[in-house]
Amino acid sequence: MKNKKNQLKKAFSVCTLAMLMGTIACTDNFESINTNPNGLEPENVKISARFYQPMSSIYLNFQNRNYEYQLQQNLNADLWSGYLAVPTPFGGNYNNSTYAMNDGWNEMPFRAGMLYVMKPINDILKSTEEPDYVSVAKIVRVTAMHRVSDIYGPIPYSQAMQGGETVPYDAQETVYKAFLQELEESVNALTTFVDSNPAAETKRMADFDIMNRGDNVLWIRFANSLRLRLAMRIAKVEPALAKSTAEAAVNHKYGVLTSADKNIEVVDPGLQNPLSEINFSYGDIRVSASVISLLKGYNDPRLSKYITPVGWFEEGGSKKDILDKNGNPVNKIGEYIGIRQGILIPDKNNYIMYSTINMHPTNRYSDQDGGKIVITNALPIMKVAEVYFLRAEGALRGWNMDGSAKDLYEQGIKVSFNEFAISNEAYTEYINNNTGVSTNYEDPFNPDNNITGIDKATVKWEDDASLEDKLHKIINQKWIAMFPEGQEAWSEFRRTGYPKLFPAVTNYSDGNIPKGEFPKRLRFPRNDRNSNLVEVEKARTLLKGPDHEGTRLWWDVEGGNF
Repeated sequence: MKNKKNQLKKAFSVCTLAMLMGTIACTDNFESINTNPNGLEPENVKISARFYQPMSSIYLNFQNRNYEYQLQQNLNADLWSGYLAVPTPFGGNYNNSTYAMNDGWNEMPFRAGMLYVMKPINDILKSTEEPDYVSVAKIVRVTAMHRVSDIYGPIPYSQAMQGGETVPYDAQETVYKAFLQELEESVNALTTFVDSNPAAETKRMADFDIMNRGDNVLWIRFANSLRLRLAMRIAKVEPALAKSTAEAAVNHKYGVLTSADKNIEVVDPGLQNPLSEINFSYGDIRVSASVISLLKGYNDPRLSKYITPVGWFEEGGSKKDILDKNGNPVNKIGEYIGIRQGILIPDKNNYIMYSTINMHPTNRYSDQDGGKIVITNALPIMKVAEVYFLRAEGALRGWNMDGSAKDLYEQGIKVSFNEFAISNEAYTEYINNNTGVSTNYEDPFNPDNNITGIDKATVKWEDDASLEDKLHKIINQKWIAMFPEGQEAWSEFRRTGYPKLFPAVTNYSDGNIPKGEFPKRLRFPRNDRNSNLVEVEKARTLLKGPDHEGTRLWWDVEGGNF
């Protein structure tokens, strides 16, 4: 087990060093999406074996290569969502945290989607016409690829994996409409399959389905919930399509995820949550000041469930306190203190003792099975609480969501509280909190990073509040409930501007990201700029502006939300 962890750490260290020096991007073997992937595996290889890779690559941790997830999401979306921050001065503080974007890091989301999801799903779809296999394959593809599109905007989709010298990109509007069509088709096909077959027949994927254990009704509800998520994403650019899609999903025969369902997660004994390794073995991630500011301001009982206090790490039997610039302890043991985005870090030891994600390192592995890695913190894909908040926003917009905005909002909070066995008394007190707002941030090591609390939305629902203020409450609570899944949180933050996050202290974007603003996307990946330049140049014309991180995506409309 120790050797396995050391190998992973060594792999990451080599990759990171190479990328930071700008020499290689750890993609020497990066197969081009232009490569014809249509050669199938031998006939004796079951289709079922092909599902494992794409399912475990949505939230990338295929084969427990944790450094790949670190590049896919942890060093971009997890930071810019306001959830997490780095204690490590990567590249002498010239990195994604300070908006000095690293091309080598930032092509991993594209690679993960194309090679680990699109390619095996393409093989599955060419190998079978069975409605359950086909439908689940398409749902997995949409689950992964909408995340990729939400990072870059236009992506190769309709003609990807078809072979040829070049591969065209589709506009994000085109891709989103394809996503919605594929989800609708999958829901219809699975509904017919479930209604037409005995229960035993509908469970035939149970042995290899690491997301829903072959439960096709749960797959239908998940697909409908994805339809609702994507419909909400396009509410400001395609309001009619958004409304009709959301209503169809919620009012479908099997509906969307509810409190009777489980969170959608990737669960397999052979998979580890990569955040655990990045958290403890690498020591490269800590919690953001923004999320602690809001949780403390709301007196939120989830604070201790999500996050560890200072001094949680033990060294030689004693708690390790934060030190000030002069090396003196500042008596912060037991407090919750995060790291502001974009701070300049003299040395990793200055910030490594700050609050981190509540994943105890002793629970990461089990030695009871010959040292085999055993999952204890599942890989989150969609939480049930998110669906209630989506429905609450839909109701706020006047859509038929089978409930009022207030009731669905409060149910979303209740579902999130129930996830952590928080008492009904605490829940009642929480939803009636009409005074708590985000707290000020104080950095014990460097007071220059201090900032006054920004977000002034309270928890309690106010019937006479404006639509915008009500939306602010909904998004704040959804953001809290989804922690620590930063990809969706970053997307919703871009779409709505909520919650109000602390801006980066240092901005090395050369003006691409205005001061006080946040990254809107990643530029098209370096590898494809080198191998598919003609089509990348065409894709650039599909953007609202230049190919850099300050350009908004198609669904990201500046201004009010209503």
